[in-house]
Amino acid sequence: MRRYKRIRRQERDRCWCGGSLGPFPWHESYGVCAECGCYVNKRPPLAEELEKVYAFDLYWHKRQQMKGFPPIEGRTKNDLGDGRVDYWLDLVKRYGPKQGSVIEVGCAHGVLLSLLQRQGYECIGVEPDERTAQWTRQKTGLDVRAGIFPACELPPCDLFLAFDVIEHSLDPEAFLKGAADLLRHGGIGILQCPINRYDFQPPLGNMFPIAFDEIEHIHIFTDRAMEELAGRAGLRILDLSERLWLGHEVCVLRKPALGEVQQSLA
Repeated sequence: MRRYKRIRRQERDRCWCGGSLGPFPWHESYGVCAECGCYVNKRPPLAEELEKVYAFDLYWHKRQQMKGFPPIEGRTKNDLGDGRVDYWLDLVKRYGPKQGSVIEVGCAHGVLLSLLQRQGYECIGVEPDERTAQWTRQKTGLDVRAGIFPACELPPCDLFLAFDVIEHSLDPEAFLKGAADLLRHGGIGILQCPINRYDFQPPLGNMFPIAFDEIEHIHIFTDRAMEELAGRAGLRILDLSERLWLGHEVCVLRKPALGEVQQSLA
């Protein structure tokens, strides 16, 4: 699409962790980090272009149509029907707090937050585009705020959710540190993103063309990268084996309780 071709891009030769990028034979736009094994988009959009990339009409209509997905108006039915929302609710039930405040970055149409709100959680959503945030507010009544996380004002929370989001981030370290800053001690973070923990060639097997999307996906992670990210953010990994589907792997994290932090410093 011509509008995406006009998106201005930057050049990168380093991973988020500082590691150098080696060649990646399966996709010329990506390099492989020598340190953490991440696959890194070497020509991602400039930061100031991201609002265009994720604009309501361009992303939630034209882009979704290009990829064969329903527009935002049809995503609630789609996401309830294919089992992903049930899986996310189960993750919250098994790992999350029984009550408290929830922030979901990349809440889209807001179906997950709406269901959590019915269970008694206090919910806030985040979307990069103001028109998308406004659409979801009007449809659901949720508190949905516009901004590129972590550069947006948000209150502390007990549960931080980001499903299929951190791979879009230009700086995943800042993203996860932002989540850690919001989480109260003892709070839980649940991320879903492509994590290559397999021996498929190309990486992620038949999900390779979807995962290695040079317009949207800046990083494809590894377990080693997730462990490094968690450590830098001051979070502990509770589980790194969950996944929804191939290319939709899950990392469950916990911010240590205040007593644990004090004990570790003693």
